[in-house]
Amino acid sequence: TQEEAVADLMNGRLDAVLSDKFVLMDWMKKSSDGCCKMVGDVKGTETEAGIAVRKEDNALREKLNAAIDAIVADGTYKKIQAKYFDFDIY
Repeated sequence: TQEEAVADLMNGRLDAVLSDKFVLMDWMKKSSDGCCKMVGDVKGTETEAGIAVRKEDNALREKLNAAIDAIVADGTYKKIQAKYFDFDIY
């Protein structure tokens, strides 16, 4: 599991862990006790996240898309990103 992998990393049983960048970043901030650092970008492993809505719920999809477009346009998205991430997530 992810929990076992990072525990083994902290205890020196592993030299590295390859995992989702967001998951590792969260673990490093909350639980790593400063033992580790992220290095490099692994190419070809990018995953995209999305918001799922029911296929027939066009109104909700349009509202979500409009809200995302609005926060990108007014700079709110960049402020949120800068607060929580040290890399571009969009």
